Amino acid sequence: MMRSLLLLIALSLSDAAVAAQGSDDAALEPPEGSLWDRIEDVEGTVPTGEAIEESEELQSARNLENSFIDLVVQEMTPPVNFYRDPVEVLSVDPLHLDRINPAEFDIPVVINDDVIRWMKYFTGPGRKYYQRWLSRSTRYRPMMYEKLDAAGLPRDLVYLSMIESGYATHAYSSAAAVGLWQFIAPTGKQYDLRIDWWVDARRDPMQATDAAIGFLGDLYNRYDSWYLSWAAYNGGPGRVSRGISRHGTRDFWELVEHNAFPRETDNYVPKLLAAAIIGKHPGRYGFTEIDYQDAMSMDAVTVGPNIGLDVLARCAGITLEEFQTLNPHLRRWALPPDPAEQTIYVPTSTGSTFLASLEKIPPQERLTYHRHKVKSGESLGKIAGKYGTSVDAIQSVNRISNPNRIYVGMELVIPAAGAEVPPEALTSTSGGSSRSASTSTPARSSTTQTVTHTVARGEALSTIAETYGVKTSELMRWNQISNANRVYAGQKLTVHTATAQWTTYTVRSGDSLSRIAAANRCTTAQLKSWNDISGSTIYAGQKLKIQR
Repeated sequence: MMRSLLLLIALSLSDAAVAAQGSDDAALEPPEGSLWDRIEDVEGTVPTGEAIEESEELQSARNLENSFIDLVVQEMTPPVNFYRDPVEVLSVDPLHLDRINPAEFDIPVVINDDVIRWMKYFTGPGRKYYQRWLSRSTRYRPMMYEKLDAAGLPRDLVYLSMIESGYATHAYSSAAAVGLWQFIAPTGKQYDLRIDWWVDARRDPMQATDAAIGFLGDLYNRYDSWYLSWAAYNGGPGRVSRGISRHGTRDFWELVEHNAFPRETDNYVPKLLAAAIIGKHPGRYGFTEIDYQDAMSMDAVTVGPNIGLDVLARCAGITLEEFQTLNPHLRRWALPPDPAEQTIYVPTSTGSTFLASLEKIPPQERLTYHRHKVKSGESLGKIAGKYGTSVDAIQSVNRISNPNRIYVGMELVIPAAGAEVPPEALTSTSGGSSRSASTSTPARSSTTQTVTHTVARGEALSTIAETYGVKTSELMRWNQISNANRVYAGQKLTVHTATAQWTTYTVRSGDSLSRIAAANRCTTAQLKSWNDISGSTIYAGQKLKIQR
C-alpha cells in the first residue's frame, strides 16, 4: 500500500512569558513536583537572537512538512501541458530518477513512492529550507566526515543531522531536543554530554557529533540495518524492537505496512534518503546559487573553572559575541565553578597564545561575575542592589524573561563592576529597545482580568498561553487539566491575565519579525497575534504593538 499522508509531529517553541514591569516581588518557594526545573531549562536553553531564529526556522520547516498534502491526488490530475503535448510531458524526469546511482552512496539507497514524494517536497515547497540547510552544511560536514571516518561509519549519515536540525547548533524542539543532532537530555547524558545549568554540550558540534556517532553505532550493532537504526533514532529503540517482535520481520518497509511506527517515523527514512539523493548532486536539482559557509575551524583548549567569558574572549583576541559563536555550549557568562577542566574553542592557531595570555591574568581577576544562590525573601532588585548592578543586567546575563520568576535556591550569575555586560542588557526591559517608539498606554500590570477562551480547532494549550502571556502550566492549573495534549475544540478555558503596558515599535528596513521579537523579549507568535499578522511579511514604517 502506498503511504499517502506525510504527517509529522508539529514542533513549537517553548512557552515564553512576557516580563512583568514595575514590580519587585520576592523570590517564590519552588512548588512541589517543581515546574521550575522545566522553566529554568527552557529559559537557559532558548536564549534570544540566533537561537530563536534557528528554532523558529526548525518549527516553520516542521509545520510546512506537517501540512504537506498527499501528492497522489495531484499525480492523478494530468498537468495542462499533457493535453497539448503528452509525449513531451511524459518524457520529462524532473527528479532525474534514471541518473541516481546507489553505488555513489555509503548508505543503502532505494527509490520508491515515499522517497520520490520527499524529493518532490525538498525541490518544491520545502526548497527554501533545504537551500538554507545546504548553505550551513559546509560549516559542519568536514568535521563530521572526519569523525565518521575515524569511527568506520558511513559518511552519508551527515544527512541525518540535516533532517534533524538543518545543521543548526541552536535548533530547539518542543520535545526539548537540542543541537545539530537533536538529542533529548536523557540520551545526551547517556552518551556523556554534559547538560546542566552551566553547560549544554548538545550545542557543541564536536561533542554532539561524537555522541551521535556513539548512539548510531550502538543502534546499528543492535539492528544490523541502517533503516531500522534511523527509525530507532527517531522513534526510540523500544518501539522498533517491539515492532520486530510483534510482526516477525526486520524489513523497515514491511514494518511500515504493518503500522508498527508512528507516521513521523514512517516518513523519517524516506525523508533522509531524499535529502541524501538531492544533496549528492544539488546542482542537478536546481540548487545552484548557494551561499556556502566556511568550514568551522578552531583550536580546542582546556581551562580551569570560574572564568568570565569576557576574560576568555579578551585572551583569545576576539569579541565576546565571537567567543560565544565558537562556544554555543556555554549557557552562562562564566565557566562553571566545579573543579573539572572545561573544553572551550578559540580561533585556529591561537591556542598557545590564548593560554599564555590567560596565564598572565591573576586568578582573582579571571572571574568578573559573581555566583549567587537566591535566598528566601530576595528579589532581583535586592540582589542587584547588593552587587551594585542593575536588574536588567542580571536578567540579560541569566536570560530571565520575567523578573518575578526567580525562586529560592536558583543560581544566578551576577556581573561585577568592570565586567563586559552583554549588549542586550543595555536595553531596558522596562523601557523597550533603543529603537522603540513611544509607549501608548500607561502600565496597569498590578491588576488582572479573568477571561473565558473558547478553544478553536487545531489550537494547543501552548499557543493559547502565548496569546495571553501566561504559562501553559498556569492554564492547566486554573482549568484542572492534567494532560496538556487533551484539549478539544469548543472547550471553555478560564484565563487570568494581567492588564498590560503596550509600546509601539516602528519597523525599520531589514527588520524581521524574529529579530523584533528577540529584541523585545517576546515570541514571533505573540507579535503576530497582537498585530493580526497572518504571514511573515512586514514593511518599513509599519507600526507594531508590543505588550510589556
